[in-house]
Amino acid sequence: MQTKSRTYLMVGFVVVVGVIFLTWKVLESLLPAPPQKIIATVGIQHGINELFAKQYQAILARSGITLEIHASDGTGENLKRLSDKQLNYQIGFATDRAVEGPLVKGVLSMGQVSYLPYWIFYRSPKVWADIDSLKGKKIAIGAQATGRHQLARSLHLGEDTPAAEQLLSGEAATKALREGRLDAILISGTLNLPVIQDLLRDPSIRVLNFPRAEALTKIFPQLRHLILPAGIVDFEKNIPPQDVHIIATSSSVLIQEDLHPQIIYLLAQALEEVHGGFGPFNDVGAFPTQYDVGYPMSSAAREYYKNGPSFLNRYLPFWMSNYMIRFLATLATVMALVLPLIKTMKKMYSWFIRQYTDRLFQRLRVLHIELNKTTSPADLQKIEADLNHIDRAAHILPMRHTDLYFSLIARIESERNSLQKIELRSSPIK
Repeated sequence: MQTKSRTYLMVGFVVVVGVIFLTWKVLESLLPAPPQKIIATVGIQHGINELFAKQYQAILARSGITLEIHASDGTGENLKRLSDKQLNYQIGFATDRAVEGPLVKGVLSMGQVSYLPYWIFYRSPKVWADIDSLKGKKIAIGAQATGRHQLARSLHLGEDTPAAEQLLSGEAATKALREGRLDAILISGTLNLPVIQDLLRDPSIRVLNFPRAEALTKIFPQLRHLILPAGIVDFEKNIPPQDVHIIATSSSVLIQEDLHPQIIYLLAQALEEVHGGFGPFNDVGAFPTQYDVGYPMSSAAREYYKNGPSFLNRYLPFWMSNYMIRFLATLATVMALVLPLIKTMKKMYSWFIRQYTDRLFQRLRVLHIELNKTTSPADLQKIEADLNHIDRAAHILPMRHTDLYFSLIARIESERNSLQKIELRSSPIK
């Protein structure tokens, strides 16, 4: 009986361990560990998005995640890279200008992260009053895939510029402007971008004012009307000398829809750290936003912005939280599977004990009949041996606290008393 009990316990243990192992393996595929490296497509080299990405890179590195940064021609190429999973880009930047085209499948937004002003810098001894002053001028509007190129086309800028000069951007465009090969350049970037600061401080370069900026925001809803206050670049030198009305769009961080949730949480933390502060055109907490008019929002990102990190992410290191999630999921699954199994095994075990006890009672009934039929010493001796065997079998029962056990012991003692009485009656009187 003890051997069988140990066998049942061993079988139960093996079943539980097997269920845990299989559940862990299944959850390993359903809840994989976050990748150690992700790739971002950021736009033109040395642009503001690359600067942002490098800040994300440093923050993610604190949790052991490597962010690889790749330059591109702009929003258009970023969207193409993100939509093609074989290229393995997980993060990218896009401007609101892209909303005029069809939505890209499989791409979600982490929210808008900053205003992206459009700056028109020009060389002229006279102040150009408005955007109409650009007609007939040679102006660089950047690569075709960029948002500023699309905006310039909508405003009919650069139509008289040869293609070679029209597509210039970055340092090449700035150099051509200073050398006089261009009359103006259209660039995008935040105020703290080094090239923007350099051009604003250059006395030979002017920044174009948009007095009708508000009208442009009504014609093109993706645009914003911003004001660059006088003296904000250099208060002592009063740069710029007067308020400048400019137009801007919003920059969004996009991700592939199947990006690991833990990476999304880390990235959301990085966005808040980089963009959550005060800026020349926004108050504290304005970015990142919980909405995006151009792309569907990531529910995980929105949840983080609303409620902060989860309980596990708040108190556990990044590398441990994913394993803890998998452990809790495994525990819940095992409990859901094993508890009913334990109840079933318990019923089966009780049924086995009852069957075993019933057989002992059956043997006692047979002995009782035999005991009432004989007084032969040999038969009585055999009955006593069988009774002792039943007694030993009863005492190895594991359920000794039950009424069934006590009933069996009482029946054995009753038969033993009957046997002793018969033995006394059949003994010769001396």
